[in-house]
Amino acid sequence: MTNIRFLTTVDVLAYQSLLKQGIHKKIEVMAWKFQTPRCLNETNLTLLLSKDTPNYLTFGAFEGDELIGAVTLIHNQNYSLAHKAMVENLCVNKDDALAREHVLKLLMQNVFDVCRKRNIEILMASLVSNNISGKVFFSNLNFEMFVIEQHARKYEDNYVDEHWFIYNFSENANDIFNT
Repeated sequence: MTNIRFLTTVDVLAYQSLLKQGIHKKIEVMAWKFQTPRCLNETNLTLLLSKDTPNYLTFGAFEGDELIGAVTLIHNQNYSLAHKAMVENLCVNKDDALAREHVLKLLMQNVFDVCRKRNIEILMASLVSNNISGKVFFSNLNFEMFVIEQHARKYEDNYVDEHWFIYNFSENANDIFNT
């Protein structure tokens, strides 16, 4: 059975290990921010999972004590930005396609629940342009692709283009996670 809960600083090493698998393409990644080992130092991840960083909520999917998936919801609660949020680092470590899909949807259901509780109107995700499985996954959740950002990120001398996807809660009143 898969259990979803918020990750804390206690989970930092398991989270770091999961994300490193994503960098080395050993697990399925749908939305990604950390694309190099340099981004994954323990200090940065500890801060991300800290209670002192309320704009970042990271959910983990567990089977027993093993972290098998994660997603981060970024919600800047400043007055003019509180209506929108962003999904990053959505990944899962399951071999079976149906099991992967199940865990990814459980993680996203938790994201959608938080968005509803916080009255978030818009949820965004950025995907590197060659992430076909991510594009299909978010499209199946009624996200729409709204722009391609060229040279969105730069790692050393390499640029990465990103496709931005958007989910508008007011336009999707009957979304697949509506409870």
